[in-house]
Amino acid sequence: MGKQESMDDWFQMAKDYAKAERELKIEQWVEVTIYYGYAEKQVSLYHYNLPREMYFRYQWVIRWRMARLQCQYPKQIVSTSLYFYDKRSGESMEVSGCLSKLISAKAQITKAERRMNEYIEHNRQNNLFFDEESDEELVKFREKLERKKLECAECEKRLELLVERRRSNQ
Repeated sequence: MGKQESMDDWFQMAKDYAKAERELKIEQWVEVTIYYGYAEKQVSLYHYNLPREMYFRYQWVIRWRMARLQCQYPKQIVSTSLYFYDKRSGESMEVSGCLSKLISAKAQITKAERRMNEYIEHNRQNNLFFDEESDEELVKFREKLERKKLECAECEKRLELLVERRRSNQ
């Protein structure tokens, strides 16, 4: 596999993730806390809560604020902590989190459907005896894909319940 193919695969994967996030109505935000100290002796100095894109576009503002606070507290080590989350559900966007796993599962389903359609198209063109209904590999793949879709749909329902509970508690 050449470099171009691997880059194409990477771009396609990014598109699949973006599609999954759109379908799940994810609103990616970041909570930035500037502090000094550690553990229970940590002192919060400043707090930002903003959309992820805005955070990446205006990181210089946070660096400026950190520099200003470092001048105010020269004997302390001023640091930042970041918490990426979905504003709609309040769920963390960390890699091992439930929401990230759901996005990944949806992206994998999209990829699997694309591969299945490529397989069907290839066999229709190159195999005179190809029958979608009796092809063992395709039947097993479809069954597995349907199970994955059901699991994903259940996770989406749990996410929507979480969003509803969060809205009713506000």
